[in-house]
Amino acid sequence: MVGGKAEALVAAVARRHGLSHAALNALAVIEGAGGPLPAGEVAARMHITTGTTTAVLDTLERNGLVERSSDPGDRRRVLVEITPGAHPVLDAVLAEVQQAAAVAFAGIDEKVLQRLLEALATVEAAVAAVPDDLPAPTPRRTPPHLRRR
Repeated sequence: MVGGKAEALVAAVARRHGLSHAALNALAVIEGAGGPLPAGEVAARMHITTGTTTAVLDTLERNGLVERSSDPGDRRRVLVEITPGAHPVLDAVLAEVQQAAAVAFAGIDEKVLQRLLEALATVEAAVAAVPDDLPAPTPRRTPPHLRRR
């Protein structure tokens, strides 16, 4: 629920600047790479399909915010980089997102925020500790009210 509200807040900011939330994320991922990034890597970092990534990059390219080129080392790969025109857009959007976050957190006590950060660090460590080679799970028991007839 909290994550959904935070995403909605960011999406609203992005829309005010003519971007979808996915487009904003793509621009941030590409800028954060510090140079051209394979389109497949953009998809992987955003946790979306390559088809969805292609649609997002098509829109960003039409709007002059990214450029695609063939990878000189592997012509099967497409590299994506932000254009100079994307910088002011990102600067404006991300400043507004930071402002919204500051307002959202302004009324939260510092001790509460510290406990939240500690709890998130604990969750992060627990998730990181899950082994890759888990045993087979026990079969799911579908609740009776959800069973297909």
